[in-house]
Amino acid sequence: MDKSAAKEEFTAAVSKNEKKLYVAALSVTANTEDARDAVADALAYAWEHRAELRDQSKLDAWLLRITYSQAKMIRRKSRKFENVDDMQEAFGYESDTSELEFFDILSKARLDNETRRILTLHFLYGYTLPEIADLTGKSESAVKARYFRALRKMADMKGLR
Repeated sequence: MDKSAAKEEFTAAVSKNEKKLYVAALSVTANTEDARDAVADALAYAWEHRAELRDQSKLDAWLLRITYSQAKMIRRKSRKFENVDDMQEAFGYESDTSELEFFDILSKARLDNETRRILTLHFLYGYTLPEIADLTGKSESAVKARYFRALRKMADMKGLR
């Protein structure tokens, strides 16, 4: 593939996944500025290392994995948190409040980052549990255990019924 075609394919993948990448980073960092930085860092890294991706059909998942990794590194460096209600300002699109409500529920449930990631991938992006296991490098049984444990915990929360 020539450089022009590679650049166009990469740009198309970024455009298609921009919102998804931002929400993924936000689910890890819980901070709008950090999420933006994570996406920018991830895209820069992905562009520089694009030759390492062997299967172009997995470009979307690869970008998502890099974004999560960058977001985790930024979160380790910066432990500041924002109120979930403040996140709406950072969305550069017409946000639908269901996503904000989703993050509010995750916040109130006090779930660990890995469980939040699993729920985000499943409910916001539509990945199946086996696909999530593949994306995260965890066993399918570990993903299912976290998923169902979180659902039980949220079902028992007051104010959600």
